[in-house]
Amino acid sequence: MDTPPDQLQRLCAGEEAAWGELHRDHYPRLWSSVQRILNNPTLADDVVQEAFIKAHRDIRRFAGQSQLGTWLYRIAINQALDAVRKKQRTDRWLSFLSPIAEHENQPTMPEGHVGPVASLGLENADLRETIFAAMTELSPEHRAVVQLRLIDEISLEETARLLHCKPGTVNSRLHYACEHLRRKLGKVKKNP
Repeated sequence: MDTPPDQLQRLCAGEEAAWGELHRDHYPRLWSSVQRILNNPTLADDVVQEAFIKAHRDIRRFAGQSQLGTWLYRIAINQALDAVRKKQRTDRWLSFLSPIAEHENQPTMPEGHVGPVASLGLENADLRETIFAAMTELSPEHRAVVQLRLIDEISLEETARLLHCKPGTVNSRLHYACEHLRRKLGKVKKNP
């Protein structure tokens, strides 16, 4: 669907009616595509809304080299793929934090950029509460690493800079903190 030149001007000017028209014209197609990627209607709603927010924020950078709908579509698909990657990181961390039997091999810690603990999607409020209660038992240095790496999603290098320590120290503290959380979760699982 072509975007009339005056609509782009109205969008750049922040005209609410123009944004409403854009939303009405493109939301169904974007939602349908994102939903096929995510297979989660609620998350698809969130991702498409985030795409419109990003488009609103970046509309002045739209160069016009493609149709506005194509640009929006690209933003929405990228947001969906980011959501998938975030879920994969979260799933890896959940598997690492999950209590394991003594005889099982320990899972290896995921490396690189990690997903937030705060948005793990834990449906069980008691489990979430147990995780955060266990975090209060950690030293401030260990809590800082968990906050920066897992909750705020700060890179390993940036975390090391912020905490004035080496990346290896950050990894060591994160490993200790995750082990502590795993032990606490193991006790909860044994004592339902």
